[in-house]
Amino acid sequence: MRFAVPLLLALLIAGCTSQGATSSADKFANADERAVAQKVEDLETAGKRNKPDDICSNILAKQLVDQLNAAGTDCPTEMKKAIEDASDFDLEVVKVTISGTTATAQVKRGKDGPTGPMTFSQENGDWRATSLSGG
Repeated sequence: MRFAVPLLLALLIAGCTSQGATSSADKFANADERAVAQKVEDLETAGKRNKPDDICSNILAKQLVDQLNAAGTDCPTEMKKAIEDASDFDLEVVKVTISGTTATAQVKRGKDGPTGPMTFSQENGDWRATSLSGG
């Protein structure tokens, strides 16, 4: 579907400075909450390192990758475009809510940026992003 790419761009494009070396995943005691926060950090790292294939294969849910592929393009191409359009990749997870095999992370973009939800589901025991609307 066409909406996935603009949502990713909204998440990735921010104009603030780095948060520092502290991991936002470290502040969560619950293992599932920490794993969800780590996926957001993995997205941040893959964006900074210009690794669209990592985003598609290690972060996004199969359903989201399939939506990109069905929109007449492919996931790596769309993630590459999103990375190229992004001005900053600083993301901070401020809250994670787990409900069975789904989760919602409230993600802040940049130091003073907006906060918005990213949703996740478990696939084969691993948390994967099902939406990247964030802030």
